[in-house]
This record gives sequence, C-alpha cells and structure tokens, in this order.
Amino acid sequence: MPVGSPRVLIAHQDKLIGESLAALLRLTGLQVMQTQNLKSARSLLQNWKPQALILDTRLDSDSGYAFISALRPDADMTGRLLVAISNIWPADPIETLKHAGFDAHCRRPCATWRLAEMLTTYFSIPQRRSY
Repeated sequence: MPVGSPRVLIAHQDKLIGESLAALLRLTGLQVMQTQNLKSARSLLQNWKPQALILDTRLDSDSGYAFISALRPDADMTGRLLVAISNIWPADPIETLKHAGFDAHCRRPCATWRLAEMLTTYFSIPQRRSY
C-alpha cells in the first residue's frame, strides 16, 4: 500500500465483516486497519492517526455515543471523517447520529462500494475500477 495514502480505521463488532471491509477498501489504495472494540480503536486513533473512522454504532450506542462525541472536537481540528454504520430504521435515527458527531452514515448492511465512493470523494482519490 502506498505510504502517503489516507489511513482509515474500521471499528466493527463483527470481525469477519470488519476484515472484509478492510480488505476491499485496501484495493482502492487506502491504508486500513480494523478492530472490534472501542479500547483498541481509541489506541489506534491516538497512535496511528487515521484520517477516517468507520464505526459500527453497536459499539457505542449503549453509552449514548459518548466515544464518538468525545472524538468530535479532535475531528474538527484534524479534519477526520467520522462515518457511522448503523442499524436499520428506526434504530439509530440519522438526527441522533448527527447530534452525536458523525459526518456520514451508512445503514447496515452497508455496501462496500458505497463506503469506497464516500471515502474516494472525501480524500479526492481518483476512482479505481479494479475492484
């Protein structure tokens, strides 16, 4: 993977889904890491400093999105993109997710092409049709 390419952290409750998303997003030229818990996500955010976080809302919803709300001020300063992968409607209303601090949203099951397109647009990477 290119050294200067954008870094994306995926925090997803389901290991196989998180790993699959990570593998497919790597094909677009992104550097991607995956975790299944908020403790590890917090450490990776501090040390690896990804430019985007894709968060399965099931990891943070019990706390009222305290994790993402705490990240919002830092994301505003660094320009980090915060993306929610949430439950089907009516769980996780979009207004609640926006209020918590998310920039973007994708309902589960979220198509990988949709995430790739969102990140491509955000990072202004020329789209690659090889995946």
